[in-house]
Amino acid sequence: MTDTARKHRSAITLAIIVGGLVTLASLTQQTDGPRQLSASEAEYCEMTAMWQEDTKAGFAESQRRGWPDFKRTAASLCSPQITHGQQLASR
Repeated sequence: MTDTARKHRSAITLAIIVGGLVTLASLTQQTDGPRQLSASEAEYCEMTAMWQEDTKAGFAESQRRGWPDFKRTAASLCSPQITHGQQLASR
């Protein structure tokens, strides 16, 4: 085998290894479960949940804790979330 052929074989082998590592890294980044909320999204979900609880309890708007769902995204963004209290109760 000539030096040129060895260089080509080495370059191809290196390319295959790097490609495999990139593929492996991208596969490990993917999850089938629910995505993690950002800190601001988690806060939004918590605050809109408080607002909804106080609404159900009959508090006037001026007396409610939390925030109203002004973005209109709480139903889709927050529904799969489990609160810390629910996690403790399930133990």
